[in-house]
Amino acid sequence: MMSLFLSQSELIELTERKRKAAQIAWLIANQFPFSIGANGHARVSREYVLARLGGAHLNASRSRPEPNWGAI
Repeated sequence: MMSLFLSQSELIELTERKRKAAQIAWLIANQFPFSIGANGHARVSREYVLARLGGAHLNASRSRPEPNWGAI
């Protein structure tokens, strides 16, 4: 079962930063929502990252119906 949050190695891969403070600064600068865990590390939703980087927003635009060009 996959975790709800990115692992530390995934967070490093996303932010390209190893230090907690640098990761948090990157998340803020790039407008990624996160919370801080009890250990002081950023907790980032896996679902949010997949939706944002996985192209979910692109699929939404494709599902729009075409205009009725015959009515023009």
